[in-house]
Amino acid sequence: MTYRTVVAKAEGIQYPELKGKVVREVRYANDNEFNGDTNEFEDDTQVSFRFKASIDLVVRPELATLKGGDLVNFRRLRASPVKRCVRVK
Repeated sequence: MTYRTVVAKAEGIQYPELKGKVVREVRYANDNEFNGDTNEFEDDTQVSFRFKASIDLVVRPELATLKGGDLVNFRRLRASPVKRCVRVK
């Protein structure tokens, strides 16, 4: 059996460069200057997304497990203030 990659319509956007990276921290900012999401990875890299639209989180985000193609074990995420960790060599 062979597989081929196809572009899925209305499924969002993928970033192949981020595949396999281990997330250390996720931060979301919603202020007067910008709206954005920053993801820091264990390999000391990060990706930032800046949004032009104003976003209000009406429903709290949920974390779920992907099992057999289905999302199961939903758990709501709690927000907390940003704390900076600085690695000292």
